[in-house]
Amino acid sequence: MAPLVHLYEKIKTKALTRLQHDGLFQSKDITQPSGGYYKDPAGFAMDKYAYYMCSKCQEPYFGGEGRCQDEVEEADPKELICPLCSDTTKNKVCSRHGSDYLQYKCRYCCSLATYYCFGTTHFCDPCHSNHTMVHGKPTSSLPKCPAGPCGKQLIGCSCPLGIEHPPTGEEFVIGCALCVNSNSF
Repeated sequence: MAPLVHLYEKIKTKALTRLQHDGLFQSKDITQPSGGYYKDPAGFAMDKYAYYMCSKCQEPYFGGEGRCQDEVEEADPKELICPLCSDTTKNKVCSRHGSDYLQYKCRYCCSLATYYCFGTTHFCDPCHSNHTMVHGKPTSSLPKCPAGPCGKQLIGCSCPLGIEHPPTGEEFVIGCALCVNSNSF
């Protein structure tokens, strides 16, 4: 039983740190008696976020919000690979925070990703809201940089991110979300 308790505590710590990073410790779900998690931020965080076991290193990693996981079929465990074991980080790991809070580019356009879903895919808000328009499409049918949300090709402008990055359809690390104003790489 001890290994499971240790795993639970590790995930709980990660979830509480993410809850703090997301600014949700003051959520009415936690602070008001009518909230479903009154004075229980750990319960709220554990229900809000989804964590997966990496099929390579067997460590838990953040895989998005729990609500997104309800929309997809069960993932093949072999496809669940943490950022450290995947090639998406390209050896970019924050010296202070590791790989838990890496900030990604949206896989489908030239925007900052705000969602991580299915344990595999980073989305900006518009691409997340309209994921059926882009998720699962062949890379060849996605727009080239500069690419707007939801598969829109931008014409006559430079990349909204203002950085060099791989083509749409690939995961790309921009930096550490907790070190946003510092050079962590």
